[in-house]
Amino acid sequence: MFTEWLPDFIDAAFIRNVVISVVFLLVMVLIRSLARRAVLKRESLEPEMRRRWVSSIGNVTGGLSMIGLAFIWASQIETLAVSLVAIAAAIVLATREMILCLMGTIYLTSTHAYTVGDRIEINGLRGQVIDGDMLSTTLMEAAQAVPNKSTVGRVITFPNSLLLTHPVSNETMFGQYVVHNVSIRISREDDWQRAEQVLLHAATGEVARYGKDIAKHARDLQRSYGLEAPALIPRVKLLLDDRESIGLLLQLPVPLEQRGQIEQRILHAFLTGTTERAAVTTAGAPGDEAAVTPAT
Repeated sequence: MFTEWLPDFIDAAFIRNVVISVVFLLVMVLIRSLARRAVLKRESLEPEMRRRWVSSIGNVTGGLSMIGLAFIWASQIETLAVSLVAIAAAIVLATREMILCLMGTIYLTSTHAYTVGDRIEINGLRGQVIDGDMLSTTLMEAAQAVPNKSTVGRVITFPNSLLLTHPVSNETMFGQYVVHNVSIRISREDDWQRAEQVLLHAATGEVARYGKDIAKHARDLQRSYGLEAPALIPRVKLLLDDRESIGLLLQLPVPLEQRGQIEQRILHAFLTGTTERAAVTTAGAPGDEAAVTPAT
């Protein structure tokens, strides 16, 4: 009758296991005490040996007690283990994204993919890293859809779990200089050689401003990373992938922070140079001279 006042999880089997456990532990304590007393009474043993025997008896009886209790409570332990597995699975599912973010942080720490101040691109997000913690990274977004590559005002925070599924491009991994591309297309009827000369002249003038610094940067790359030195002079590649136009791809080393400004200056110089050339050619074309009538 008294079991009606007990909680639901306390039943006859539970009470039986408790009684068996208590009796078992009392027996083990008794065995330990008798064995310990027997060892201590043996004066023929060295004191050091007796201490070892006493310690061994305590360890053996303790281990047997744990094993005996495990057998006694085996069914309850099995039920508890199943419950713990279910709880652990639920916790993992509920915190999956957080766990992935923590794993991404571990990946970032071990690979040194980027740090605060670097300019990176990941999963279509591009900008300068301004903050980071165990779960996320914050970027100051760089312009994407306009030619000017300067930084704009939007702040983007992305979870570090992206590091596990998307590659990271770090533009500042090897310093503050990068090879920048300026792409221009002209008609096939235009003077592409003149356009190439104007582009190279404008780019050479820009590179001359920081030529010594970029040369030192190239030597540092060779010493630190064993990399081949990047091109220190501008070059133009011709692209004939379109039937009606010619592509001019200008490649030149630029300071990372000045890419947009340098590109704009080169474009202005290109337009000015090609426009002036076109004006001179038009003025000097045969058949277009103005008729001069001598005065009488």
